[in-house]
Amino acid sequence: MHFPAYHKNKEWRRFFAGLVLGAIIGYAFFIYVHGQLQQKYTEEHIEMTARLSEWEAKYETLLNNQDQGSEGTPMSVKEISVVFTNAKKLEIDLLTQHQLDALVKDQLVTVSGKDVSIVADQVDLIISTIENKNYVVDDFTYELKVTRLIVSETMNLHLEIKLKR
Repeated sequence: MHFPAYHKNKEWRRFFAGLVLGAIIGYAFFIYVHGQLQQKYTEEHIEMTARLSEWEAKYETLLNNQDQGSEGTPMSVKEISVVFTNAKKLEIDLLTQHQLDALVKDQLVTVSGKDVSIVADQVDLIISTIENKNYVVDDFTYELKVTRLIVSETMNLHLEIKLKR
């Protein structure tokens, strides 16, 4: 039995070249889509773990406050909100922002659940705590400067990011 020599005919060569080129383009498209989905899932995972650790810290502080019998306090800090003012200007990706957010909230874990008047008296201490620490994320060192701090039931922090060389 004899197989015909397809490589001598131009139409067959074009067909096989098209198959190879289509396979390469399809594989490149698959790699691109897979990378985009993986990045999305990684961002979601980091956000969810940060949210989980935040809820666990809130739960622990509420348990401690309940044990101490502080049900009669009128207002206490329930949530800490962090906003980076110059993240787009420095082109800092969302993953780094989430990690910086988690590091700042870890610094301020003791503030959650305390009376607003006590926290308002300690504003200078909170600002110096945030500004005097260097935050290391993915081999980059960042310094944070507090531009605005609002103390209420939700403590709002507006921070400016500086990349330290």
